[in-house]
Amino acid sequence: MTAKESRTLRPATREDSKAILNLAVASGLFQEDETAVLAEMLADAFAGHLEDHHWIVLEDGPGKGEPGGGAMVAAACVAPEMMSDRTWNLYFIAVAAPHQGRGLGAALLTHVEETLRKGGARLLLIETSGLDSFAATRRFYRTRGYEEEARIRDFYRAGEDKIVFRKLL
Repeated sequence: MTAKESRTLRPATREDSKAILNLAVASGLFQEDETAVLAEMLADAFAGHLEDHHWIVLEDGPGKGEPGGGAMVAAACVAPEMMSDRTWNLYFIAVAAPHQGRGLGAALLTHVEETLRKGGARLLLIETSGLDSFAATRRFYRTRGYEEEARIRDFYRAGEDKIVFRKLL
C-alpha cells in the first residue's frame, strides 16, 4: 500500500477537538496560547451553534475513516460567508510540521475545493498573516491558484497585516 492509499479524509468529530488543537500548534503556525479561538470554534461547531462550519481531518496511516484510525496530520475548517452569494471562507487549514511538503495540504485543499464546487459554491476566500514567517503559507496559496485580493495593514496587531486570497471555484 502506498502512502497516498493510506490517507483518509473524513469529517471531524467532537473527539477530534484536542487533536486538532495540538495539530494547530504542531503546524508551526499557532502558538499554544493562540488556540483559544480555535477551541471555541470547535466547541461551538460540535454543540450545533455553528452548523455551517465544516471541519475535515486528514489521517495518514492504517485507518478505515474512523476517528483515531490513523495519525491526524492535517485539518481544515470551511464555512459560508454570511450575506454573500455562494462565497465560502477557509477559516483554518494546517498540516503538522513533520508532514509538510508531502502534498497533504494540497490534497486537503483540493478536497475542500471539489466539495464546495459540487455543492454550488462560487468563490473561496482565505485569510492569512502578512508576517515573514507566513511567506511559505502565502506561496502555497499562490501555487494552488489563489490570488491576493486584499491587504489590511496592521489588522492582527501593529505591524501584522491580514492578507486575503481568493479563488473562483
